[in-house]
Amino acid sequence: MRSVFRQHGVIGCMARHCAAAVVTLATVAACDTVDDVFDNNSTPRGVPIAEGFFGGVAGDDPRSVLVAREVLARGGTAADAVVAYYFMAAVSYPSTSSLGAGGVCMSYEVFDEGRAGQLRFIDFRVAPIDDVDPSVIRPTAVPGAVRGLFLLHADGGVTPWQDLVAPAERAARFGVPVSRALARDLAMVGDVLLADPEARRVFSGSGGGVLREGETIVQLDLSAMLSNIRTRGAGDFYVGFAARQFSEAVQSIGMPLTLEDMRDYSPLERESYTTEIDQALLGAAITVHVPGDGFDSGSSTLAAYEMLSSGDALDRALANGSADHLIAEVSLRTAVARAMRPGASPDPVFNEELMSNYNANSTTPIAVLPAPPAVLTESPAASSVAAVDSFGNAATCVFSMNNLFGNGRVAPGTGILLAAEPGGNRGDGLSLLPVISVNENVHEVIFAGSVSGGVVSGPVMATVLVQLMEADTTVGDAVARPRVFHPGLPDLVVVESTVGDAALNELVSRGHEVQVMPELGRVNAIYCPEGLRNGSESCAVTTDPRAFGLAAGG
Repeated sequence: MRSVFRQHGVIGCMARHCAAAVVTLATVAACDTVDDVFDNNSTPRGVPIAEGFFGGVAGDDPRSVLVAREVLARGGTAADAVVAYYFMAAVSYPSTSSLGAGGVCMSYEVFDEGRAGQLRFIDFRVAPIDDVDPSVIRPTAVPGAVRGLFLLHADGGVTPWQDLVAPAERAARFGVPVSRALARDLAMVGDVLLADPEARRVFSGSGGGVLREGETIVQLDLSAMLSNIRTRGAGDFYVGFAARQFSEAVQSIGMPLTLEDMRDYSPLERESYTTEIDQALLGAAITVHVPGDGFDSGSSTLAAYEMLSSGDALDRALANGSADHLIAEVSLRTAVARAMRPGASPDPVFNEELMSNYNANSTTPIAVLPAPPAVLTESPAASSVAAVDSFGNAATCVFSMNNLFGNGRVAPGTGILLAAEPGGNRGDGLSLLPVISVNENVHEVIFAGSVSGGVVSGPVMATVLVQLMEADTTVGDAVARPRVFHPGLPDLVVVESTVGDAALNELVSRGHEVQVMPELGRVNAIYCPEGLRNGSESCAVTTDPRAFGLAAGG
């Protein structure tokens, strides 16, 4: 029997955040111009799906959620809501969501009656790996989020672009109180962030250290940049006055970001991976969409889902008290699957074979598995949002700067925190994970959610989904449940601090070595078990309590 030890530290960057680092640059290809006109043939309009229902938003930053909800209340779409959320988060939660950030978004847009819905997966990570020559050292990252969200809005938005940026511009100019989440992140980096003169101007508090909860953060330079983006459009940030100002500011602190680098950046539309499952409540066939095209998060989620749901495995494990052991063993096998089939679409037969030597009463020695687990490290510093609207659409995004506060530098005169270079312990964003589940027969969104947390994302999201679809758990309970994860290597189980002595003893009795962490990922989710359009009254919107510093499962 192995012993339990507790440590609020970092295992391969699996704790909430990693330290500030340097930056890298991507050269990609693109163009766009401001166009606030939407296509009447493809954008939903007219009567909302239910009287009094305007949609819902779940996200890590409460102030940004309020702005996004206001957009929905005025008749905006889910795409509008996540755009407004992002720009406000760039002001009030810049540790993960600054104008220098990248990320991914997934949306489902319901068209006119009788026409199929459209699923879109947009990749706007900083320095997309498809377009970067690995032989070239690029110490600066091109921001991707502004252009990526413009692309999302161009096809799925109805609210004028200016109206989505304006609340953030005002908040930056007049100031907002520091939230509990931002204060926690600032305390985590402390003097490391204040070593940069421009960051010190923005984030230093009255006591000489970093800003604390409730103190006001004013960002006049950032407000001016947001004003350019509002009045001149996203294109100005990449090809116009704002692009020139930003690139010259970055160069002034010794980082070679050129105007051409900004101009050439382009978000990518990618394919999703899917799997079909039977929903417990209605017995309907549900299609789960996750990131495809080699994204570790997508393949890990579907592989873990298939292992957890096979033969009602999790349902039975919940009943007999072995659920945490099962989740740990499945996490271990997803790490093996990554090693054997990196980024590949899951294969049910392969996953069934991986589980063939699972023992409900004992841990599985790594030596008996068909391959050593893949060792993946990626900064868990990211944030997410999910939204649904009154027309039946959904959008969900994850934003990241590849590190907490990116590389810790603010471009002079712009107020923009710069993203850290991808690679190494910071990863390349392949663990960013938005998810949308749809009843494709009637074009009904059932679930829209996102998770941040680095390499834990896939198994964490799979556990939530299996509880909802197979065990008929409420979304609040599924998200709040204390989490368990096995990284593969090192050979131990990581659990959240609120998992409880009974669960710890269960894991130890089966031979696991256990390490305790404050939190493992954050999930924001909207679950409509009867469908978004025809059963909006069944929708539940859940923001992960971990985002507010509340105890998981509390």
